[in-house]
Amino acid sequence: IHRSNASRLAATLCDLGFLSRTDSPGRYRLGPQLPRLARLAGEPDEAVRRAREPLRRLVAATGETGQVAVLDGTEVVTAVVIDGWHTVRAHTVERARFPAHCTALGKALLSGLDEECLRARFGSQALAGRTPRSITCLDRLCRELDVVRRRGYAVDDEEYEPGLRCVAAPVRDADGVVVASLGLSGPVARLTDEVLHRLATGVRTAAAAAGPPCGRAAPPPATTART
Repeated sequence: IHRSNASRLAATLCDLGFLSRTDSPGRYRLGPQLPRLARLAGEPDEAVRRAREPLRRLVAATGETGQVAVLDGTEVVTAVVIDGWHTVRAHTVERARFPAHCTALGKALLSGLDEECLRARFGSQALAGRTPRSITCLDRLCRELDVVRRRGYAVDDEEYEPGLRCVAAPVRDADGVVVASLGLSGPVARLTDEVLHRLATGVRTAAAAAGPPCGRAAPPPATTART
């Protein structure tokens, strides 16, 4: 590219912290934001790895099926699945894809996006309804995500499949960015409102344990999420 364009790009990257000026005019070195960028690149995989043991303990204690998921566009992809020990239980497999807007795992992930990012991600596409309880309006989804952010967990109340309820919480990195979600699923007959509320506490605890070893204090409301 032309030298003047390169100069403007370098100046912009410098302002953003990705480059730093040296003592020589027109020369730059890598900036302080690059290590953070490198850390973010591997954070979802690290979060999934760290989440396995907290999730295993949670499933052993509750008997409900546990999942860890990551966001891919407007879908969630299950990265970890641990079957519960109840005879009647939810069942899925790793690398399964589900619409984010009507699953607890998905809503926990979407809660890391601000409204502008959320609307840009979904664009003009319709929110497909899987059951009569599914959220099919983006405005309603935005209101639901406000609730998720305030209470720290999301619920799927037969929104993806009749007879199935789920609860999930976001997993954050050291900067408070949502990089994954962790949740439990089970039949509605067993996951009553009271039980669901109790499970939510365990899910939030397990999601926090899946965070980085340092800086696990509750972060301020997040406005971004990793995909």
